[in-house]
Amino acid sequence: MPGTTPREDARAAFKAILDAATLGATIYDRMPYGGADQRSVVLTMVSGVSRRPSLGLRISASMRALEEHHRLQIDCYYDDPVECGKLADKVEQAIMDHLDELEVTYDVHDVSKVTDIDTTPPDATLRESRIIMDFEFYTHRAIS
Repeated sequence: MPGTTPREDARAAFKAILDAATLGATIYDRMPYGGADQRSVVLTMVSGVSRRPSLGLRISASMRALEEHHRLQIDCYYDDPVECGKLADKVEQAIMDHLDELEVTYDVHDVSKVTDIDTTPPDATLRESRIIMDFEFYTHRAIS
């Protein structure tokens, strides 16, 4: 995968996995300015921390890198609470089904879900449910 930054590469990796899963909802790699569609999935990088050893990790004979830890928030929106839960289950299953691809192809390692928050509309007249899931993982940033 051509690199921009580890965080953008990781965001693109998750989007590619979810796009290929045909979830029946729009997948956004970040929240659009006008807001997300009523049936959609939005990816947001919410944190990233590097462990900076003095010389970096030896990834291969010709590459050293820093291990960068990230947290990706995935918001699932749907106009029905039951369908929102089904969409969130599909998103999580798509990620779990492609853990090897995330690691080998995209350098995304040790993916785990750390948060799962099920929210409902604050008012019965609102037509949007939301489930928030946070996934932690790490990637590498090459150093010279």
